[in-house]
Amino acid sequence: MSRSDRVSRMARRLQRAGRAELRSVWRRRPLQADTVMYESFSGNGVLCNPEAIFRYLLDHPDFQHLSHVWSVDNPQDPELPPQYQNHPRVKFVRHKSTSYQRYLATAGYLINNATFPPEFAKRPGQIYVNTWHGTPIKKMGYALPHGAAGARNIIRNFLAADYLLSSSPFMTEQMYAEDYRLRTIFNGTVLQEGL
Repeated sequence: MSRSDRVSRMARRLQRAGRAELRSVWRRRPLQADTVMYESFSGNGVLCNPEAIFRYLLDHPDFQHLSHVWSVDNPQDPELPPQYQNHPRVKFVRHKSTSYQRYLATAGYLINNATFPPEFAKRPGQIYVNTWHGTPIKKMGYALPHGAAGARNIIRNFLAADYLLSSSPFMTEQMYAEDYRLRTIFNGTVLQEGL
């Protein structure tokens, strides 16, 4: 291995260590009980089930005390809904940025339609709602060849969730219970309410 390769490798290690230390700092901060953090498709926008929950909570009179944080690829994106860009209770943060790590570690409520990154660990007191993003008609999880390895972060996120949203009895049984083998290990609640 050349000297430049060793230096590059060391730089990457230091960068990872710095990010881990920063996550540790945020995890020691108090939870913000009135903050809801949303993520849809790893920051692709204000979309899907998290968007529906966000719109309801933002507009409903009983939830005016909540602040809302969206993880997005680009907080300056002109495609983001303009009615929320200067809203006093809505904030956009860049996916996987320092602000993202802060809110992921301190928001009282977490809502995602896919998964948070592998370094995510839900803290005691946080409420995590995983809404998934559709009724699965394809093989998933353990139903795929070598599926367990590819599904490990999904399974980890499902097990961290307090609530899993299900569109139907088929989704509950086929995807959650069978394909991801959650039947006897998931301690949260499956909300079979539709999408």
